[in-house]
Amino acid sequence: MTFEQSDLQKLVEEIIELLQRYRDDPGALEVIFSELRAMFQRIPIYSGIIASLLPMVVQPVTAEQLKDGSEITVVLKDDRTFIGKVAHTTPNEIKLVECKQFEQPKLCGELSLPTGEIREIRLLTRGVLDKKRPTPKPRK
Repeated sequence: MTFEQSDLQKLVEEIIELLQRYRDDPGALEVIFSELRAMFQRIPIYSGIIASLLPMVVQPVTAEQLKDGSEITVVLKDDRTFIGKVAHTTPNEIKLVECKQFEQPKLCGELSLPTGEIREIRLLTRGVLDKKRPTPKPRK
């Protein structure tokens, strides 16, 4: 087996693992596929780098770790799932903007979620390739 084949195998295994882990979270899957496509278009022959960065796209976080502007998915205790950007947080709620609910597809411009109703929050990171492995800028 060549070096490239083993890197490709690792990438396929990572994709399968992420599909299984987030199979009930369409928001997380949407961002994973978007980032996978973006990374593969930029560095198609470096599947090992893509495989190492892909798990960083979706990470579990607590409400206390959230920052305004973060893109997240939220899974409520009743299994409803939302994706959106954090407008602000308080100890009792997370306010989302530009949000979407998946089980009953509808856009919601703004949403306040009581933290007591939240089962899990997942931080979504777009542009992970640029953040973790920035391209050197050409010298002038």
